[in-house]
Amino acid sequence: MSASRQSSAGGPGRLPPLALSATTASRVAADLRHRILAGELRPGQRLKLDELAALCEVSHMPVREALRELEGEGVLEVVPHRGATIRGVDERFVGNFYDVRAALEGMLSGRCAERIGAEGLAELARAAADVEASAERNDAAGVVAANRRFHDVINAAADNPEALRMLERGRVLADALRLRFGYGTGRAKEIVAEHAALVRAMRKHDPTRAAEIARRHCMRARDDLLTRLKGSPPQ
Repeated sequence: MSASRQSSAGGPGRLPPLALSATTASRVAADLRHRILAGELRPGQRLKLDELAALCEVSHMPVREALRELEGEGVLEVVPHRGATIRGVDERFVGNFYDVRAALEGMLSGRCAERIGAEGLAELARAAADVEASAERNDAAGVVAANRRFHDVINAAADNPEALRMLERGRVLADALRLRFGYGTGRAKEIVAEHAALVRAMRKHDPTRAAEIARRHCMRARDDLLTRLKGSPPQ
């Protein structure tokens, strides 16, 4: 993939249509996540209640609830009487996020290798194939979405809700950065190879190997994104 900052897959990725959520507040939260990923709302940007209500065509109450939800996910910083700001992201944020992610995903991948069944393995292989197909199309947004599905399969099989809650913190911001800056040259092929190795470890039900591959996968993702951010002003 190319080294364009907009996206290494030929420009900003187009996200799939937003699905309606069960409640107005959750729909607004999903809408805001979608806009952050699409680059319509950027790190460091202040979010005003009136503007968000108009943007989402709802009253203030569901917007307030949505902002609290996003604050809990580590996406926003909310200061009383001053409103909410999308959390700023920089090299320190990326480094810390992936350090935590590597530890958690290593543990979850090891647990998954012990528990995953035939149906889960088939789903994992399909997600890995989707990542590869998106990489071949130079579709950065497709790689990000399929990569998320790949890891969601692993995390679901690991069955550790507490770890998943911690893993979700900051994930929207990290994905938004990846959609904006794309992947470095050759990184997409590395992702495909790392996923294939992880699938093999899962099929062998080898928790030690799966955990090590997952940790190394996260560290390489961290290093690649930090390289993409190098020289860029703090967001």
